[in-house]
Amino acid sequence: MAGEIRRVAEFLEIPIDEAKFPQMLEFCGFDYMKANATKSVPLSGAFWDAGAQVFIHKGENGRWRDILTAEDCQTYESRSAKELGPDCARWLIEGGGTD
Repeated sequence: MAGEIRRVAEFLEIPIDEAKFPQMLEFCGFDYMKANATKSVPLSGAFWDAGAQVFIHKGENGRWRDILTAEDCQTYESRSAKELGPDCARWLIEGGGTD
């Protein structure tokens, strides 16, 4: 996660305060986010019967493959390129990579 945070910050041209970086990592971790869901979930989770904690869900990589059609994926890719630009859309699809 540390590397991805640094890649996103670099892409957005945002400097990282190294003194605060360990706390940033803690606050971005799944366990912290789940335990503090009401602080980060829209309207403190009022939309969900079970509260904000159900919004923070540790999913599985690639789970979308069993849910989305090829047409859904194409719609997503086209919309992300239009809304975010080609560089950000590529990053969303391929991840940070090594480049």
